[in-house]
Amino acid sequence: MLSKNHRAFSIAFALASTPLMAADNPGSHQHGHAEMQLAFAGNQVEVLLTSPAGNMLWFEHHPRTPEQHQIEELVTHWLGENPLINTPESTCQIHATTVQHEVAGSHDHGGHSHGDESQHADITVTQILNCTGLDHSVSLTTPLTARFPALEHLDIAWAGPDGQGAARLGQGESSFKLGR
Repeated sequence: MLSKNHRAFSIAFALASTPLMAADNPGSHQHGHAEMQLAFAGNQVEVLLTSPAGNMLWFEHHPRTPEQHQIEELVTHWLGENPLINTPESTCQIHATTVQHEVAGSHDHGGHSHGDESQHADITVTQILNCTGLDHSVSLTTPLTARFPALEHLDIAWAGPDGQGAARLGQGESSFKLGR
């Protein structure tokens, strides 16, 4: 059972993150661009990443070839096994993670899909991280812009007990200041 603080933290994160969902905001799907929201409480952070699938997979439809299936599997595994943010000391550990692939306008029938392949596809990742020293860190890093070169801009927004802020990272940029 979740503690009262964790339930409030999760509820606040869910409310704060709602506008990021591409299904709720069709204009949010921009190739080369992704959005990440962070909610802090002590040494814990909840992360929500939304990105067009093309930024990470190089295609935006259900995998058709063995190579595309392999790419999707490798990217999904990497996103599930690596913290999307870290302290400069690399102390974040994943407590929970989900990775979802969503193709707008398609539907699934027992493992095979039907739909308009020209529709946009997104990847949504949620993580709960425990990071020793997070409550004292003034900067954080992310491996996303280095790992996925098609990602030209990563907009990051955060909220926590010390306030809120935002940053934009360009290609290859990996660190941002929290402004604490």
